[in-house]
Amino acid sequence: MTIDPADDPSNETSGPPIAPPDPPLIAYQTALKRYDGARLVEIHAALGGADLGGKPTRLPEAIAERLSSSRVAEKLVSTLNHESRVALGLFALTEKHAWPGLGLALGLHILGIPYAPAVRRLLELGLISAKVGEMFDPVVDYDRTIGSDLGITIFNAHPAVLNAARTVLPESDPPPEAGPVRQVRESDGLEPILRLAAVWQRIEEAPIRQTQQGTFFKRDRERLEDDPVLVGPITDSIEPLPDMALLWIALARSVGLIVPEPGSDRLVAATPDFWGDNAVHLPQMIATRWLALRDWHEQAGMRSDTSPVDLSIPYIRASVLLWLARMPEESWVALEDLSNHLATLAPGWNHPILSSVTEARVSGYDTLAAILLGPAYQLGLVRSAEETPSGRRVVQLTPLGRYSLAIGPPPPPRASFDHFLFVQPNFEVIAYRQGLTPSLIGQFSRFARWSQVGAALELKLTPESVYRGLEGGLSTDAMLERLSKHSSRPLPAGVAEALRTWASRRDRVTYYSSATLVEFATPEDMTAALKLWPALTDRVAPVPISDRLLLVEDEASIPFTRFRMAGSRDYRRPSEACVDVEADGVTLSLDLGRSDLLVDAELVRFADEQRLRSRPDGTSSPRRLFTVSPTSLARAAENGLTVAQMARWFQQRTGSEMPSAIRLLLHAATPGIEPFSTRRPIVLTVPSEELLDGLLQHPSTGPHLGDRLGPTTAIVPDDDLEYLRKALSDLGLKLGDPLKRSN
Repeated sequence: MTIDPADDPSNETSGPPIAPPDPPLIAYQTALKRYDGARLVEIHAALGGADLGGKPTRLPEAIAERLSSSRVAEKLVSTLNHESRVALGLFALTEKHAWPGLGLALGLHILGIPYAPAVRRLLELGLISAKVGEMFDPVVDYDRTIGSDLGITIFNAHPAVLNAARTVLPESDPPPEAGPVRQVRESDGLEPILRLAAVWQRIEEAPIRQTQQGTFFKRDRERLEDDPVLVGPITDSIEPLPDMALLWIALARSVGLIVPEPGSDRLVAATPDFWGDNAVHLPQMIATRWLALRDWHEQAGMRSDTSPVDLSIPYIRASVLLWLARMPEESWVALEDLSNHLATLAPGWNHPILSSVTEARVSGYDTLAAILLGPAYQLGLVRSAEETPSGRRVVQLTPLGRYSLAIGPPPPPRASFDHFLFVQPNFEVIAYRQGLTPSLIGQFSRFARWSQVGAALELKLTPESVYRGLEGGLSTDAMLERLSKHSSRPLPAGVAEALRTWASRRDRVTYYSSATLVEFATPEDMTAALKLWPALTDRVAPVPISDRLLLVEDEASIPFTRFRMAGSRDYRRPSEACVDVEADGVTLSLDLGRSDLLVDAELVRFADEQRLRSRPDGTSSPRRLFTVSPTSLARAAENGLTVAQMARWFQQRTGSEMPSAIRLLLHAATPGIEPFSTRRPIVLTVPSEELLDGLLQHPSTGPHLGDRLGPTTAIVPDDDLEYLRKALSDLGLKLGDPLKRSN
């Protein structure tokens, strides 16, 4: 019997699921619990909280609960000075509840905001909490927390405060405006969405696994890094994007397009409903997640999991975009001028590592180019041009960029082109990006596989992609309608027929999200088991799916007490050795206690099953026998099974090499083999072992003797018989007639 442990009723919990606490709120309260009691009392009083009656241990929870009121949070935020509102705006803009102290300091410095007073007021009101490695007062000991200990300081914002915060622009003078421009370039913003759609499909086809440290298994990572759709060059590119496959995976995970599988170490694709719920807002969602992405660097790529340093660029992206937003909407700014402007406000802002210890510098111009002309350009947040006549590179925020920063209205919709598809008879679909929108990308991703991303896009209709669409709730007519609506010519007849054929095949398959398969040794055993099966009332009856396999939808209905289980098998584990080779070398014995359902299909490719052995009591033995014969091997060769594949199978399933008897049969089936050579040997026999030793050693007789068969016998080759006779005669010895037979 084969039972999946995942279906064990003992693993189920009773009652409705309990929602887990909000992780950001837990981090906020954990930091508060490190505070001195007097400081907690001051924060609680500043929030207008009631006296707790001498219960200081409840203060962290009381402060958090007080701020959970949106009315209280919004009122407190409205009373903040400009510097504190800018600092809180960085939390809201990136939707990050936690910021390292050095990162927040750098982001504020290049905005011209004094770091200490901005954060001090937020701490005094409890709008953010600070966490360091030891107990401290975040206000009294503030000089220490912004000094050498700042690198281990983590500021956590209360979730309700984050919702109440707004984007605030710097008040100081912006960088100088650039002159007239030419060659304006603006991306369509579709590149990240197309690549994320391909990531979603690839992970839907084969989920990726993670180690305990959160890194991907090497085979899974290499599969995605070698996918040309994920890592292929971007047609409209100004600055390259390093480690593209890992970047798309990180963004897909952050927007919820791929999610952790509960109870496992795998990442799986979100349900197709994601596209209908989020496609319209996906450009803005990706932009926000990019601003918050801290493990990927525009110049260095994905940070190593073992790297002890934190890179600085992830903490300045939002501030750089805020300076562009500070410019008039129609104005351009040169990257060179922006770099000089930031250097004036925050000397040394272009440290590559988030630490004031290093003296290393990178070009401020190159850093801004990597941010603004790399992902910001591909996301459609900025447009680029050349200044006339200097030729300097200049940039400007787009309407989508202002909307993503929450300082402008939604961007106008793209111009629509209904007929942008060419559906070909070979099931390839060519799409021109001018007609695509995030919503359409999501619609086509549900039932067509992206196979090429460039100026022209290519999708492929396959049985698997159509099955994905059907499982996601689409009908065949809905798929054909979407293709027809956007195709520039009628669909080829073969395409519509193929989609309906693939759909009809799937309709003949019953899908069970979870079930238990029970395997019996013989059809007679299964018939007897069904007779012993208890009568069912409200439960689904077992379904025979072969002469020896029974599908049980509800495992609790299996009468385990009436059956003897030979073993169980979890198909999430690798295959194991369950076949023994009998002494004759051609009989294979299958142990039902260790076998799985796949080994049957493997064995019948090159072997024929015998009748089961019977015990003295008449019951079946827990072993099934298969015989390898010339006929079965001929069948295997006809079906494409190679000798190398068979050798690997024997290593995996028997734990040893392929038997010599089977190799003999394979040799016999080889065409054009030479016949075995035969000859009749002459055996020399002498009275003692010493005499044979002498004959083999003597130079006149030794060359004429063959292999030694025993202590006193050796073979005499036919061609050397007369030479040996003469040599013995010269020594005074005689050789008997080999043709003379004794009566």
